[in-house]
Amino acid sequence: MKKIFIDINRILTDWDPIGVPKYIAIDEYIRYIPLILESIESREQLLKCLEDILINKLELGYNPANNEHSKDLQQVCDKLIEVYNR
Repeated sequence: MKKIFIDINRILTDWDPIGVPKYIAIDEYIRYIPLILESIESREQLLKCLEDILINKLELGYNPANNEHSKDLQQVCDKLIEVYNR
């Protein structure tokens, strides 16, 4: 189970939606991994989870109607699912 935490954290660190330095990003998103793992078996639920993290937890101006925002989130979602299914 520890490997999945490391792999998911690496994806979140690379994504870095708030744009902090890498040495901060490596610890910044760890608290969201349990939420992600609760939703990861359903792509739809995972997307909702990631949206919730962006909007309500990080308080970012994520707009699901914005194609660029949506595409970025879907790519992160797909990476998370891929790493989980390995």
